[in-house]
Amino acid sequence: MLKARTLFTAAAMLAMLGACSDPPPLDVDGGFLRLNPNPNAPSAAYFTIHGGADDVVLRDVLTDEAVRVEIHESGTKNGVASMRPVKTVDVPAGATVKFEPGGKHLMLWSINPQALEDKKMTFTFIFSNGQRILADAIVQQPGADGEMAGMEDHSGH
Repeated sequence: MLKARTLFTAAAMLAMLGACSDPPPLDVDGGFLRLNPNPNAPSAAYFTIHGGADDVVLRDVLTDEAVRVEIHESGTKNGVASMRPVKTVDVPAGATVKFEPGGKHLMLWSINPQALEDKKMTFTFIFSNGQRILADAIVQQPGADGEMAGMEDHSGH
């Protein structure tokens, strides 16, 4: 009986220690940029933001490798697809916010040819808590992944 109680106590203490550990930090990863087949139209970039211990707001995204970057959100309402710029994105504590085809994404105009040659771009994500997180995105040539499904249509911009 004493042995079972000791094992139970040890397991309970480990569970409590696990609950006391620090939450994962705010982070951005999984970046990729899909080039638009029309070089005169903007391309789209996608990332995953992992919320940290506190709620934050994504206030801006910058890169030196494009003339202009905007945060956009696509969606469908009453069967009609639309896309609109958004100023900020809420990132709840511990949540995952995906920038993905058909949803939130970054639009980029006039990408630096060197970034295309390097096949990588670096972005700075600026949050309401003052944090600036650098995240890389792999540059994908149009059709490089065998499909363009989900490619945002930016030809009208």
